[in-house]
Amino acid sequence: MANNFAFSLKSTLAKFDIELPEIATKNLVNDSRTIDKGDIFAAVDGTYLQGTKFINKAIAQGAVAVIAQCNEKSQHGDIKYVSEQDNTAMVIYFYQLDELLSKVSAYYYGEPYKSMAVIGVTGTNGKTSCSQLIAQLLETFNSNAAIIGTNGAGKLSSLQKIDNTTPGPAQLQQLLAQFKSENISTVAMEVSSHALSQNRVDSDIIDVAVFTNLSRDHLDYHGDMESYGLAKQKLFSGSEEQVWVLNVDDEYGQRWDQQLNPANPRILYSISSKISEAQMIRSNSKYLSAGNIKCHSRGVTFDLKSSWGEVTVTSRLLGRFNVANLLAAIAVLLNQGYELAEIAQNCQQLTAVDGRMEAFTAPDKPTAVVDYAHTPDGLEQALLASKEHCDGELWVVFGCGGDRDKGKRPMMGKIAECFADHIVLTNDNPRSENPESITADINNGILAKQKVKVIIDRQQAVISALQQAKKDDMVLLAGKGHEDYLIIGEQTLPYYEREVVSQFYQRGLN
Repeated sequence: MANNFAFSLKSTLAKFDIELPEIATKNLVNDSRTIDKGDIFAAVDGTYLQGTKFINKAIAQGAVAVIAQCNEKSQHGDIKYVSEQDNTAMVIYFYQLDELLSKVSAYYYGEPYKSMAVIGVTGTNGKTSCSQLIAQLLETFNSNAAIIGTNGAGKLSSLQKIDNTTPGPAQLQQLLAQFKSENISTVAMEVSSHALSQNRVDSDIIDVAVFTNLSRDHLDYHGDMESYGLAKQKLFSGSEEQVWVLNVDDEYGQRWDQQLNPANPRILYSISSKISEAQMIRSNSKYLSAGNIKCHSRGVTFDLKSSWGEVTVTSRLLGRFNVANLLAAIAVLLNQGYELAEIAQNCQQLTAVDGRMEAFTAPDKPTAVVDYAHTPDGLEQALLASKEHCDGELWVVFGCGGDRDKGKRPMMGKIAECFADHIVLTNDNPRSENPESITADINNGILAKQKVKVIIDRQQAVISALQQAKKDDMVLLAGKGHEDYLIIGEQTLPYYEREVVSQFYQRGLN
């Protein structure tokens, strides 16, 4: 993307008391692998890697300037010139760059977030669905919307792959600048706990912060649930104008509603009548509540009561948890001034997000549901949702990731035993671990061993379950969702579960 931004490197760093000569630069980049000639490399010392170790590599690739993190405040603003191969670059030392790179990037790219509504969605489960449902709904009103998240960045019709659910601060601001040039009016972005704890996202750029839920995940990184929750909570620390959309069915949503800044306007949502009368009548609080939820073969129907009125909503989405996701998306559009009756009507046009409770079927065949569920709560919700739409027996095919939180494995096995009639344990990114050891850990949580079959090869496990299931049965394929790979050892192998399932049904029709 060409550099047509209002702020130069000189004027950007002047805001941080660093005086520079003017220098022609292109993009600000904090991943040395993506450096092009003329770029600026932000060498940040992160959780796992020290960016300062890649300065010479970045200069060799053509960086004309480096903003390098330093440990001593007295070094802030120091400049030296470094030559590598045929290129010489200015290296500018910056104290606490890891904490301030979001602001540096925003200034450099001309604060593009000010030209659009930025919706930040955080939570263990539902981030992808909520952000895409927001964008889908906005598109039904012919609004120019984009997303940033697990499935990519851009308009829904032209998503570009990105490496992380939430990009680094420089890439994030670059994307927002690109969206500004495309006249995007609203961006719905997933905000991960890693991004928040690593200061990749500054809450000041978020106009509406959405919380979906919090359950066990990423404890290998955060250590415990309290630390995990505190990381998520950082999203809700913007100005007093920042609007909060909180799921108060969740313990953390209820807690944050009571404990965080009382001045911030908030929209509370619930599918379990967890909103009190006191919460409903607060001057800065609005609400949405779903009741009379009916799951059927065509999707879900529910009655919506809210501060904006009452209406019946029908959607092709599967599962009660998708009703919660819908409430969050509807809350965002109501906050933007769209009419409730029109939103409800347009909900009928919504389609399942790729790999999120996405159903596949054919005549005289079982229904397969591909879902990304890879946490205990996610698996439970996906199984409960599948059970409500299933007329026969329920199958589940899943595994657990290697080199990750081992404590959740028997928990997920127990959950599968509670809700599924048949369990097929298989691979899900075993990485450096022995796949049989992972499935054994899951199996330790299952008492009814007669329900269990272990087929390590993932594709074989999926095909086997679909072949054995009867036409009224449902087969939940959990864990891979939208992903198009399996990580086995040090190899990343192509594997796209949605395609495997689609081809299975196509073969049956031919």
